[in-house]
Amino acid sequence: MKRFLAPAIAALLIFAAGAIAGWSSRKAPADARAYAGMRLVAVQVALDEAPAAYDFLAGDSQTELQPGDQRPCGRPLVNGGVSGATSSAYADYLATLRFPVRPSAASLTIGTNDLLLKNRPRGVDAASRFEASAERIVRGLQGVTDRVVVTALPPVGREIAAFVDAGAVGDYSDRLKALCGRLGCTFTDPFADLRDGATGYAKPGALRDGLHLAKFRPALQALAPALCGG
Repeated sequence: MKRFLAPAIAALLIFAAGAIAGWSSRKAPADARAYAGMRLVAVQVALDEAPAAYDFLAGDSQTELQPGDQRPCGRPLVNGGVSGATSSAYADYLATLRFPVRPSAASLTIGTNDLLLKNRPRGVDAASRFEASAERIVRGLQGVTDRVVVTALPPVGREIAAFVDAGAVGDYSDRLKALCGRLGCTFTDPFADLRDGATGYAKPGALRDGLHLAKFRPALQALAPALCGG
């Protein structure tokens, strides 16, 4: 069973990253555009009907898959995650959203879909594009809330090592940390307990499929101190 798992997850990662990234440029397959469009509608409905106090979760599938019944700061969540989103795609996506009610705080988890080996993520051009897109997202969030928390990238599984650059997990996380130092957002690592040292890989059992967390609630609990503030 496991020998079939890595190719399947890698194919999903490659499809999602490529398809969602091409959404705004009309290069994505119709089903990917349809998914992104429907996700946009769902998030906008939640924002339009948001209560006076809530927290906004931004990012890729590690965000979208968070169970919605959690209240880490005693406030409801509006989940703005988009599975498969690259940093560039999410920056475009966020720019289309309207926030009639300002969130109390916002978090961002992004970058995993930027790690495809074929894109040479640690090359100067790719890394610069990632930083620029991440800055667009952070500035966009800072325009709608006073507290923005950016997380480190989660680790990846060794079973998808042929498709993603695990070494870029730490590199991109460091870039996000530096970005927060410059822009005034808060950087945190809610995935620290899942990491196999500084390898970029996850400890055995930390992921369900080489890509997604085995358990999502503990990650949000670990994020809570930074998200909720003092």
